[in-house]
Amino acid sequence: MEYRIVQILNNNVAIVHTRDDKQNIVMGRGVAFHKQRGDLIQDENVDKVFEIKDKNTVNDLTTLLANVPLDFVTTSYDLIDQVQAKYKFAVEPYIYVTLTTHLFGAYQRLIKNEEDVNYLPDLSDAYPIPYQIADDIITGFRNSLDISFPESEHKSIALHFINAHTSDGIKDDKNQIENDEIIEVVQDELNRNGIYRRQTNANDYDRLLVHLKYFINRLNNNEPDSLPISEGMIGEIETNYSQAWHIVQHIKELMEKKLQIKLSLSEQTYLTIHIQRLI
Repeated sequence: MEYRIVQILNNNVAIVHTRDDKQNIVMGRGVAFHKQRGDLIQDENVDKVFEIKDKNTVNDLTTLLANVPLDFVTTSYDLIDQVQAKYKFAVEPYIYVTLTTHLFGAYQRLIKNEEDVNYLPDLSDAYPIPYQIADDIITGFRNSLDISFPESEHKSIALHFINAHTSDGIKDDKNQIENDEIIEVVQDELNRNGIYRRQTNANDYDRLLVHLKYFINRLNNNEPDSLPISEGMIGEIETNYSQAWHIVQHIKELMEKKLQIKLSLSEQTYLTIHIQRLI
């Protein structure tokens, strides 16, 4: 099989036309090296073919590949495909970026021997399949890349799948919430607290922006909260992440006042964890 190049994203990734006139993304080491639009790529040089599922796919993948090695991306994407098929557990396309970004951050902390305290609750009784999926993801990385994620990552991975589980609802563009308005509220509050995107925190700052983008996606789809939060957990977060929690509470007030958007406790928790990494 051959693929005709539509656009080259980098030496290892290109947008292509397939024989059935669909556009896909192909990945492979040097797959687009010394090539140009209209050239052919042979199937044997391709490690991964990824369907362009929505308008964000290309931009998201381009951003991801700027920070994450190709073998890590292809392993993550392959495993997400495999678990969806194995467990018949469909997820929104954004999980490819959010989970891969999260896992690469966890990997970086792992190789630096940095402790990452996880205050997320164990929901395995209520959501057994996402926790089985998390086991498969962790096993897959160990087998493919010899990366052994800590036990605490089970909860984080499972929660990604819980939140991204799709009901296949119809999206109404007229009801889309403007991304810029929500992101502006958050960034203004971060700036007010002396938190800016710098070279030293770029990865964590970008993870926050990716999370906000898909928080907006959940709002647009009218998806209910998937993560129940206990009073005990909130108490722990307030105590351990007090500055970040205070910032999030002000963000919550601004969103309610300016945008008529209510931040759930689970969303406040996620934002607090992301912002804590920037402090």
